[in-house]
Amino acid sequence: MTNNNILSKDDLKNIFDTYYEALVQYANRFLTLKDECEDLVQDIFVGLWEKENSFPDEVSLKAYLYKTTRNKCYNVIKHNKVKDKFAASTVKALEDDTLFLKQILEEEVVRQLYQAISKLPERKQEIIKLSLKGLKNSDIAEELEIKLQTVKTLKSQSYKILREQFAEYDTLIYFLLVY
Repeated sequence: MTNNNILSKDDLKNIFDTYYEALVQYANRFLTLKDECEDLVQDIFVGLWEKENSFPDEVSLKAYLYKTTRNKCYNVIKHNKVKDKFAASTVKALEDDTLFLKQILEEEVVRQLYQAISKLPERKQEIIKLSLKGLKNSDIAEELEIKLQTVKTLKSQSYKILREQFAEYDTLIYFLLVY
């Protein structure tokens, strides 16, 4: 190291040549992939270069290098655990045929429901869509500026039409949900 203790380009090259392999081997104690260890150690040296670090002596430098390597390995392991947990839950969801069929059924029922709603007269469509959004009859009446009794009547008529259109699906839906 130079006299002012700030690492020069030559210092960095010497430090890299001296410690690179040892740090990769140290990282390899914690991480299984050699490429991952090499990338991690290279990142440490890039960080050294970018930050223009200074160290009072070689012992401090060595402590910094090993501690940084350990901390970066720990972060990689934590990140991999999160990725593995997410991947496992995703795989489980993909492998679960029952869940898959249920999701397809739900999407198909919703698609057909909105298709059936689109065939209703415009005012009935508006009322049913607002109702599906969770609005109460009084809120629907206020939003559409119509009487509460009109909302109740049109909603009731709409549900009757929709029930008739979906009557043939009741048995099919039941069996798909059960099996």
